[in-house]
Amino acid sequence: MAADEQGSSTVEPMADDVPWAVFAASARGAAHDASGLPNQDAHASVSVAEVPVVVTAVADGHGHFRHFRARRGAELAVAVACQRAQGLGPQFEALGAPAERAAFARSTLVPAVVAAWRDAVAADLAESPFTLEEDAVRVASADDPVIAYGTTLLLAVLAEHWVLVAQIGDGDVIALRADGEVVVPVPGDPTLDGQYTTSLCQESAVRSFRIAVIGQSATPLLALMMATDGFGNAQASDPWPPAVGADIVAMLRSHGGAWVGEQLPAWTEQCASKEGSGDDTTVVLAVRRP
Repeated sequence: MAADEQGSSTVEPMADDVPWAVFAASARGAAHDASGLPNQDAHASVSVAEVPVVVTAVADGHGHFRHFRARRGAELAVAVACQRAQGLGPQFEALGAPAERAAFARSTLVPAVVAAWRDAVAADLAESPFTLEEDAVRVASADDPVIAYGTTLLLAVLAEHWVLVAQIGDGDVIALRADGEVVVPVPGDPTLDGQYTTSLCQESAVRSFRIAVIGQSATPLLALMMATDGFGNAQASDPWPPAVGADIVAMLRSHGGAWVGEQLPAWTEQCASKEGSGDDTTVVLAVRRP
């Protein structure tokens, strides 16, 4: 599912017997609106009833002129990430300790996603070759064609007793625990400096993924939020996750997941506006069903 040009909220279709409901919203940034660029974010979600698990993904296509097919790269990223994680759902569930799931994600899921994305890029390029103008940009930068599709990726696999998150590039994942604590589960990346990000289009993509596994037996999560960097860059607090996460927890307890999902368009539009970050903003909120 590609992100919408304007802010809108969707309830991702999930099987009735999976333990998570997923809400998503996206808005084009004011800077892209002014320059005529499209929203280059994307998001998608699927469920696997027989496991059961929910898979959700968010991607942020790079805005630099060298990445002139970044929107398509983001769309392909969320599609193949959900597909590969969905197919591996039963194998993830069969594993035991969190370390085993993290190791399986590192050795199997991440390489599968990167390879599938590169294959999808090649197929897209074969179907829609670069125009003369696009190829001139590529040649001037001496880029491999895959660079044009550069994008980040945030991927979550959510089950009854565990949650796995894999991320490359910027963006944010916050876990909201049922006891009210807000956790940032994914390790930070010291190479991210606010201007440059790791990317699926880089040769080092597999090594650049950061992975976290959250156990659900002791203190289960109430929700998991993933957002492109347009959301975090619009927040006044630094660090922002504790305050924003606490607000979301309070709203979930007071009003429920469906009501919070209805608020997502207003949040994303505010963040994407010129008073916010001005950047494309996409938020996906997975809420544990009662």
